[in-house]
Amino acid sequence: MLWIRTFLVISVLTAACFGSDAAGRWKLSANAPDGNTYNVTLIVKEEGGKLTGVMDSERGQMPLANVVYSNGELRFDLMLDMGAIPFRLKIDGDKVTGTLTAPDGATGSVTGQREASVAPAHVAGKWEILATDPDGTQRRATLDLKQEGAALSGSIALDSGDTLPISAARADGDTVRFKVSIGDGDVEVSGRVSGDTVSGEYRIPTGETGKFAGKRVSTASLSGKWNVIARDAEGNQIRSTLDLNQENERLTGTIMTESGDTAPLVDGKVQGQTFTFKIYVGDGNIEVKGRLENGRVAGEYVTPNGSKGTYTATKG
Repeated sequence: MLWIRTFLVISVLTAACFGSDAAGRWKLSANAPDGNTYNVTLIVKEEGGKLTGVMDSERGQMPLANVVYSNGELRFDLMLDMGAIPFRLKIDGDKVTGTLTAPDGATGSVTGQREASVAPAHVAGKWEILATDPDGTQRRATLDLKQEGAALSGSIALDSGDTLPISAARADGDTVRFKVSIGDGDVEVSGRVSGDTVSGEYRIPTGETGKFAGKRVSTASLSGKWNVIARDAEGNQIRSTLDLNQENERLTGTIMTESGDTAPLVDGKVQGQTFTFKIYVGDGNIEVKGRLENGRVAGEYVTPNGSKGTYTATKG
């Protein structure tokens, strides 16, 4: 019986390896039998040795059924109102080629490539949201997100006074998705994050869609003294002290070097957790940008002659 157990273990491990070859995001170009070319994103996930997936396009996400990967071939059915469209795709490293078959039996070709793995955007924090309902009504809400890698959790406070938890929440690159249960179904939300702004769409249980936009709320102040360690292009360390004063989105202050020289900060701006300012040094300005995260600051700078460096800072 030992050989049977060994065979089962090897089979499970092999299936997991095969599944991981197909899992990921694939940019596909599908040449349909009607002569049109559709550019879509195939998203394949593996959970517990089972594959699932969706097809993402400008129209939204479309479900897949019967997702199977075996002997280098990924097979699935794209479920549309007109019927199921079978895809048969051969995976070769990060490239894919294959066919699709329309309900009338006509076939088309498919080519594509795996997307490079992208780290999830930093989306933790409070977001002030303005949503526009399908009938044009505008509503305000506050979205509070917590993040561990790509996994998100949190809640949304509505202008009605209700606070609802979110579920099925993830950050995939710069895309954020989650659901909000409202009793008669789920509101499905999808948006794209750019720095401290977000915009996207949501679908209510009846199938109607609305749009939303939002901005991250700065919850921590940069005001105070910061001990800075900067590294220039050659790797040399330069220590200094920043004395910052934040008033809403305006940032002012001074910087003092180890030798005791000081210089003022100009054009300081704060946007959510990110900020920029310039250091006047006589022959030009040093342009500085950074991000405040978990009580620590990190960023980069550019000198008047174009030389670049990085820095970190902690409150003293």
